[in-house]
Amino acid sequence: MPINQNEASEIVNRIGPIFDQVLNEYDFGKYPAEDYQRFKISFSALNIPNTDIEDALIWKWGHWGKANYPQRHRDLIAEVQRLWPQFITSGNGNRAGNTFEWWRAQLVSSTRYITVAYITHLIHYDEPLPIIDQHNFRAMNALIGCLRPERKAKKKPSNWDDIATLKSFMQLVGSSIPNRSFGELDRFLMMYGRNYVAR
Repeated sequence: MPINQNEASEIVNRIGPIFDQVLNEYDFGKYPAEDYQRFKISFSALNIPNTDIEDALIWKWGHWGKANYPQRHRDLIAEVQRLWPQFITSGNGNRAGNTFEWWRAQLVSSTRYITVAYITHLIHYDEPLPIIDQHNFRAMNALIGCLRPERKAKKKPSNWDDIATLKSFMQLVGSSIPNRSFGELDRFLMMYGRNYVAR
């Protein structure tokens, strides 16, 4: 069950005093903002050079600026590059849910969920769609858990509904925080889930 506006306000009261401190822990050296903007523009236009696919995935996996990163990531980059023309001709770039399900059907390993969700985010970032990962998902569950201690929460996101739930949560909480963008809340939740919530 999604949170309501009163619960969103309670969450804002809880995170407001620490928002800037936690937000400032985000590492723009590891995740450069200018490059992230470039990925959103090229992916949402569905006109992506192979170098942008490679750069965008390296960025997400935290390998920015590294020459050496795992072979499994190199293989996944090559797979996404190979599949991209098929994705374009499939016509599934028009709706976020369709995009997610198409890539999920192609990249079948369960360990590829975050990559599928990230590709979907870049294509449909302006909906807005969060960059879901274990950290912001854990942060959402912890903050809801403060208000609903009886709630049983999933440990890790695994499907489209989890993205929709996080998006709804962020929109409600975001509407109660003055002068904060969806992206700032996304970065706050990432750092809060990474550094302040027990795993």
